[in-house]
Amino acid sequence: MLRVTLPLTALTLLHCFPLAPDSLLAADKWPETFDWGHIESNETDIAFHITNPPSNRVVRVPRLFNSYEQLFLLNGEPEQKVMMKPEVDHWLITLPKDAGDSPIVMMTTVDKPRHPDNVKAVRPEKDQTLRLPACLASVHGEKLRFEPQPHKNTVGYWTVADDWCEWQIELPKEAAYEIQIWQGCGKGQGGSEVDLIAGDETLPFTVEDTGHFQNFRQRSIGSITLKAGKQSLQLRPSKKANKAVMDVRLIVLKPID
Repeated sequence: MLRVTLPLTALTLLHCFPLAPDSLLAADKWPETFDWGHIESNETDIAFHITNPPSNRVVRVPRLFNSYEQLFLLNGEPEQKVMMKPEVDHWLITLPKDAGDSPIVMMTTVDKPRHPDNVKAVRPEKDQTLRLPACLASVHGEKLRFEPQPHKNTVGYWTVADDWCEWQIELPKEAAYEIQIWQGCGKGQGGSEVDLIAGDETLPFTVEDTGHFQNFRQRSIGSITLKAGKQSLQLRPSKKANKAVMDVRLIVLKPID
């Protein structure tokens, strides 16, 4: 069982969280310990056991490949909310001043927690559609990052034109796809030019102003033909028009009959 007994209210919220240790995502190879403590998880929830809190109360945890619904301190009732700041390759959790000596921070995720070393290529669904959510993007550069907060759930902070991101995909056969993108961009910030690159194909498009970076608008940007096998689908700006390029929540590849 987990190393802590959870209150009934928390157990209800966490979908009966306790599991046997050998079933806690062993395939994802979570490190057993960090300098601040250890992590335990199940299909939808993560427990950060902070047995050695840093003096500044800021805990550095791995960048996960999933968005989350709630982040709170398990410290009696009511549960205390916890602040989190996503960085490029890690996340920073700030503990409340009264968190105690061995606090437990709970995260309820939108889907199964993914360890950074165990993110697989996206494959077509039954209808042959490919869905590339922001949480599965690998980011490259200085500022660009995955922002997992519920109101964001996006690849964002795209303030450096040389930053770029990519998704790994695997196709069983060559096929043509319509490319749809869920894109947000602040008022007056549109106009950046971006190349979507996959295989031998390059599909340029211009970022649209949507009124807010988290006001995501679905749009079709064209079509491409991709060969069978594993490959990378990339977004690379060729021109940054204003302060930031855009936010991207989702890319969908719809097969063309």
